[in-house]
Amino acid sequence: MGFKDSRRQRKEMTICGGLLLAVLLIVLCFLVFKLVPWHILSIILCVIAALIVVFVLIGAFLPFNIDKIISDNIGRALDPFDRRLLDISLRDSIDQDELDSFLDEWDIEKAPIKSVMLVSYLMKTHPEVTFPQAIIPRLNGVLSFCRFQNLKREAHLCRIGKLLASEDIPFVVLKGGAMKVYRPDFPRWMNDIDIIVPSDRYERTLEIAVSNGYSKAMLTDHSVDLSLPGSEEGLLDIHHHLELMTGKDEAFNEGLFSRAKQTTVFSVQGFLPCPEDMVFIALVNLFKNLVKRQAPESCLTTFYDLKFLVDSKKDFDWDLISENARLTDSEFQVYYSTLFISQVLPDLMPGSFKSMEGIRREKLVRQATDYLFHRDILASARDEVMDTGVGKSLKKDWNVFIFMWVAFVDVVKWMSGMQWIKRMLLKYKSAFKKG
Repeated sequence: MGFKDSRRQRKEMTICGGLLLAVLLIVLCFLVFKLVPWHILSIILCVIAALIVVFVLIGAFLPFNIDKIISDNIGRALDPFDRRLLDISLRDSIDQDELDSFLDEWDIEKAPIKSVMLVSYLMKTHPEVTFPQAIIPRLNGVLSFCRFQNLKREAHLCRIGKLLASEDIPFVVLKGGAMKVYRPDFPRWMNDIDIIVPSDRYERTLEIAVSNGYSKAMLTDHSVDLSLPGSEEGLLDIHHHLELMTGKDEAFNEGLFSRAKQTTVFSVQGFLPCPEDMVFIALVNLFKNLVKRQAPESCLTTFYDLKFLVDSKKDFDWDLISENARLTDSEFQVYYSTLFISQVLPDLMPGSFKSMEGIRREKLVRQATDYLFHRDILASARDEVMDTGVGKSLKKDWNVFIFMWVAFVDVVKWMSGMQWIKRMLLKYKSAFKKG
């Protein structure tokens, strides 16, 4: 079965799940009306309606200062310890005493992998300073592990790339994979290698991958992860557009392909985005990771990538990034990511990127509300569900009960799609935290 058929089947199963959910709801309502006396039911409905009215009225008076919320979120998004480590490692030169002081406070046994990676980068990029002999083997081990994992994924990209070339399907390498082409000697932590193909060749690309032994991973609207049968390890993530969450995601494709340079990508011919497009991709991908509270290693690596890309081109065209943001309606994403990056690299991005003067106030409020809602409510709920049996089944099993759950989630998303509902929920969440 091709990927197009799989997507259609998933849609049909979701509709069936929704219909079954509706039938169960109708049956439940029928039983309630049949078994509960009308006068008692009227009292219950009145109490529920009154609670909703009270909820809305109280929420209307709760404060919602979007500028303060954005500022507070950015301040909390970067761990102070990581900020200090980034500040040290991104300098042109490092003071040995400052490094020693930092390492005296750092426990490699308790540190998360993202912090271990940063210290590994520090050791790799600053040979002028020395590290304690006790941690060098561990740091080298992390670098060796990354190299081994990356070589494995690069081999799969070469295989897919040759298959695509046989049918004249071009691909552009994205994100960490592209940076590995730009900086082959710089160690990276990559969960997979991302590529993008023309939208009209996307289905055929996925059919080629599946017919050559890759698993039918669950599809998203923008991409599909490829892995080997029986394995959940991500190898390649094939896109037909970036995930920008704006509804105008594909508007970036034409410019991306037209400006990309044909080059050797891990021993196969592919295309590499220009530095400006790479910066745009890095900024919007950083925003997505911050929204979904995922890929902390990638978030931190973005500081290194942006500094390298901006410094790599003397006549760097910032207007091109602004145009990409305008075309894709992602100005807020670029703005937010710029403020995040400026905590450590205050002079890297132009001043215009740190201002919302070019964006209408209502657009700022709408996009900021969407961001906070995705991050603080949807992402939190997703993490809690994924820890349950249903959530684990979503990763690999598709049956009628799972599709009923998916249909329920779609209904909840639709109901929460209105801005006033999002703001109301955010107000209560903020008030609850303060309390």
